[in-house]
Amino acid sequence: MITAEKWIDMQENLLIEDICTLVRIPSVSEKTENVEMPFGKNCLEAIKKACEISERMGFQSYNHENYCASMLWKGERKAEIGIFGHADVVPAGTGWSGDPFCPVVKDGIIIGRGTSDNKGSFLAALYAVWYLKEAGWKPKHSIRFWFGCNEEAGMEDIEYYAAHYKEPVFSLVPDVNFPVCNGEKGVLELDMSRILISRVLKGFESGIMSNAVPADASAELKTSEDEAEKLSQNGAVVERMESGMYKVSVKGIAAHAAFPENSESAEVKLAKLLLDCEVLDPEGCALMEMITKCFSDYYGAGLGVPYEDALSGKLTHVGGIARYDGTVFRQNINIRYNVTAEYDIMIEAIRARAAQFGFVLDQIRDSKPCFTDPESPVIKALLNSCNSHLKMQLAPFVMGGGTYARKLKHAVGFGPGIPNKEKRFGDERGGAHQLDEYVEIAHLKQAFLIYADALQKIDQLDF
Repeated sequence: MITAEKWIDMQENLLIEDICTLVRIPSVSEKTENVEMPFGKNCLEAIKKACEISERMGFQSYNHENYCASMLWKGERKAEIGIFGHADVVPAGTGWSGDPFCPVVKDGIIIGRGTSDNKGSFLAALYAVWYLKEAGWKPKHSIRFWFGCNEEAGMEDIEYYAAHYKEPVFSLVPDVNFPVCNGEKGVLELDMSRILISRVLKGFESGIMSNAVPADASAELKTSEDEAEKLSQNGAVVERMESGMYKVSVKGIAAHAAFPENSESAEVKLAKLLLDCEVLDPEGCALMEMITKCFSDYYGAGLGVPYEDALSGKLTHVGGIARYDGTVFRQNINIRYNVTAEYDIMIEAIRARAAQFGFVLDQIRDSKPCFTDPESPVIKALLNSCNSHLKMQLAPFVMGGGTYARKLKHAVGFGPGIPNKEKRFGDERGGAHQLDEYVEIAHLKQAFLIYADALQKIDQLDF
């Protein structure tokens, strides 16, 4: 039997091409009224393409009413082990070194939106299943590989599946770092608003996604040429508009809302600039003071919830999207809260903090935390497989990111990210949800080996 190492070396070019094929589809999930494509044409195309790839490997694929799709490899038992990946991506944003949906393969990496999160990641796991079939391995459990297309924008795809189909007895979600993510913080998304009229501030805009630190922010001001020049001299890009109006823009450093470290919120940066340059009236200042006081830190203090626990660390929060049309200021907030947080107390503290600035909470969307005992046999099996291949002594972890694992009864995040590896483009670029997102081909091949080994180990367990 050919070894997994030799097999993946032989399939490397095909793996790269499959990743590039999926990345070329700009599958940003969007709301539609079309029941034939609930998350948009591109997302439907992406999951159909994933099914084509699995069928080429010899597996049977299933379309689940265009909400999602899956392939099934039947084992000795009907009970399934699941692997859940997503083919949708966050919007690309501006500032890439090339076209985000025209993948570039060079220097051992693939650059493009979705290469890491999550198209390259789930393909590494899918190739592991393919290898096991080709090598003649006979699974005890059936293997269900599932493709979603709304993970980045609400996870309605997996909610639909869980409501209409039987879940696997245990599932892996290849959407994190190794070794094993045995828990996820709660994900709380809030919308708050305030009516306010300013004679100077006429518009404000930042962010494109709730779950990302905003990389761009702009404001429209009715002000003098001297004031506009002051803003320009202090680092803003200033564009003259009609009749005494100016557009003021700044750049920040994007990051995933669950991992805001080393980022810079463009919204906060612009708010501080407008305050420091003293170009606003009291009403405009009130809005900018709210932004700076609520979002200058990432760990809950600005919202009155500086929570932390031993199991999951610090609560994190970001101001994801802000819009002001001259009448109503609307602010979106994305919070990743501790597994031990008391939800009702947290909400009341945030509501009270918002009220201090004249805001009311309009909508609250909550996804509860999930947690699996790190001493359970399945966690130990996954950990053993991972550490033996990576030659490390890594421990299970709880993270702030939200994956499909939180929507399933029995699931954990498992790779394919290799921890503590040098970033090619530094902290500002290259990561999930960042500009020039990329994946290391060597890391995917290493993850492939771990998946192939781990699946054989957990298949021996009784769930």
